[in-house]
Amino acid sequence: MRARFSLAFAAGFLAIPAFADSPSADRTQDALPPQVLGLIAAAQPIPLTCADGICTALVSSFCLQQDRPVPAAGQRYDPAGAGDVTLVVRRGDGSVTEFSAAGLLGYVSDGDFTRTRIELPQTRLASLAAAEVAVRIAPMVSLLPRTETAPSAAVAARDAETADGAPRFAAEAFFAAGSARADAAVSLTRLLNQLPAGTPGRAEPAAAITAAGAAAWARVQAAGGFAGVSAQGLDRARSELDRCGAYADMGLKLTLRGCLATSHDRTMRGLTEDYWKSQPGY
Repeated sequence: MRARFSLAFAAGFLAIPAFADSPSADRTQDALPPQVLGLIAAAQPIPLTCADGICTALVSSFCLQQDRPVPAAGQRYDPAGAGDVTLVVRRGDGSVTEFSAAGLLGYVSDGDFTRTRIELPQTRLASLAAAEVAVRIAPMVSLLPRTETAPSAAVAARDAETADGAPRFAAEAFFAAGSARADAAVSLTRLLNQLPAGTPGRAEPAAAITAAGAAAWARVQAAGGFAGVSAQGLDRARSELDRCGAYADMGLKLTLRGCLATSHDRTMRGLTEDYWKSQPGY
């Protein structure tokens, strides 16, 4: 039986903006580049979905600099750090090739530090002879913000140290596989990647949300997207999916994608805040 949730709590939960301002969005920091980010490692390949000339996938990301401005939607990043992103290409004959994705992918903030969109122009599929493409994210992958004006030498040096030095090593333990919240966030992005963007402002019927959630879960599971995820993390992700269905049953106007995005961002924000609090001088 689906758990019961109070209408007041549900309304409050859904009223929380998916991309609320964080303490780092201080106006005095407007002249500085946006936050350096880290990507949660993913041993299992993350499929990219192609539409309208672009192949994309959402992945979970976290902030390494609380004191810096939050990235706006569309903020572009460049990969940095000791880790690498691997492109996994499946060709029409069934053969699979893996190689470094350096220089092939784009990284774009989805509107905060919690979610990053990986992009690959669809035209490149032909040059790769690819029928399907996915990415695998190694530990220690960081993202440096791309800016129109080059930052000062001091800012650039600090960002490089953040992306590839002690701060990045310290953060890796908070977001490594096996952490219930990190595993839940990764599972939620797998589900989000299965869902269409939908029409802004248009709510979905409760029955449609339940059916879409069950179908998305089944597809991710069948594709092995939950492999290696801890039982605790999977339970948390399942609870968030059920919560969205419960909210819809209660009559709240929402979309499954929007509800899961809010759940994901809340999970990542809490985990990131714990990382911030662990740092000297917090």
